[in-house]
Amino acid sequence: MIGRSNMSRPLRAIAHVLPIVTLMISTFTAQAQEVREITFNEAIEIALERNVTIKRAENNLKLQEITVQSERADFLPNLNFNTGASRNFGLQFDQTTGSLVNASSDGFNYSASSGLNIFNGFADVASLEGARAVLESQEANFARTQQQVVFNVVSNYLNVILAEENIRIRQEDVESQQSLLEQIEEFVRVGQRAVSDLYQQQATAASSEALLLTAESNFESSKTRLIQVLQVDPLANYAFPAPAAEDIPTNLRAYDPNELVRAAFERRPDLKAQEFLIRASESNIKAAKAGYLPTLGMSFGAGSSYTSNSPFDFSDQMTNNRSERVSLSLSVPLFNRLNVKRGIQSSKVQYSNALLDMENLQQSVAIEVRQAYLDYQTAVKRLEVTEKSLRAADQAFQVEQERYNVGASTLVELTQSNSRYIDAASQRAQAVFQFHFQHRLIEYYQGSLDPTKPLFN
Repeated sequence: MIGRSNMSRPLRAIAHVLPIVTLMISTFTAQAQEVREITFNEAIEIALERNVTIKRAENNLKLQEITVQSERADFLPNLNFNTGASRNFGLQFDQTTGSLVNASSDGFNYSASSGLNIFNGFADVASLEGARAVLESQEANFARTQQQVVFNVVSNYLNVILAEENIRIRQEDVESQQSLLEQIEEFVRVGQRAVSDLYQQQATAASSEALLLTAESNFESSKTRLIQVLQVDPLANYAFPAPAAEDIPTNLRAYDPNELVRAAFERRPDLKAQEFLIRASESNIKAAKAGYLPTLGMSFGAGSSYTSNSPFDFSDQMTNNRSERVSLSLSVPLFNRLNVKRGIQSSKVQYSNALLDMENLQQSVAIEVRQAYLDYQTAVKRLEVTEKSLRAADQAFQVEQERYNVGASTLVELTQSNSRYIDAASQRAQAVFQFHFQHRLIEYYQGSLDPTKPLFN
């Protein structure tokens, strides 16, 4: 009886724990099977909300706004209030008897002061203008950063779609090869084909399955890169829906390369940002030149004091000891060890570099737009070529299939025809998606990329 009791305790414990473990496993399995579908527009919203680069740009924008507020506050007067209390010990002068006595005394004082800059060679005006120009430059850079993030989402989203389309093509190939394998098995069974055809088709079917596995691996890698851009939970399962390549409209557009470049010069936020930096450099030169001009300032002050050595009470002393002052100060620079000259020269060099940066940026923009236009022309031609190639490959494969069925063709010829069809289908899908990508690429290099615009329209 004792042995049975000892054996039953672990069993009862397992009986209590087993439902909990089963529930946990089933919950984990259900969560693992849950797939979150993220459309293109949702992906854009997520990226704009979570992307670290955008958040950093926002923080830099806030810092520059604080700088502008500080420069604006330099036009206002300052205000200071000082107060203090003291106790002195030892020999002190007694105002009543006119002699030195050994005693202790208490003291109290307060003062308030204010200063106002009346003129400093317009350095404060130039500094404010420069800070505002830098703020506008960072606002333009922030807009360009958003466009860059959107473009990254577009690029990675299209890569995911293309990889998924490739899986579909490979799955069709696997099914086709498996169907052909079953057909050859029947041919071999009735003696219409040599057994070597069966072995060769088995190898071809296995190779087709291996290519499918590679396509699935590439698809997962593309999803991982998109997940990284979106900065979402990497352990969750996601689906990124898109239409099939054959369902996507391929509407051609007429682009004028000269108009594209002109529009890019007007719209690109990074060009605008550089223009504002040039303005900021001009303001820095003005601020540096202000060092040659005199400065004029005004100050105000008031205060009073109290000491216990005085025969007057606290109220009388605070009234009688009051003092006020108003002063003007004029400072004329005569020699400052060439610091002003060095500052002006340094500001001019920075201004020259800003102009060179603008020239280099304009050249880069023009090259990018030109290359995007040429790539679009290539994408259009590729659409035409791949459409013809896919149609011809499909017809050739159908003919080769019929010839093989009646014994007029070999398995090698059929396999080669099927490979050409699969390659043509893959090239066609890539051409369609690349065509749409080139549209977005032109918009990106023009600076007109709209995050609210659907991916396929």
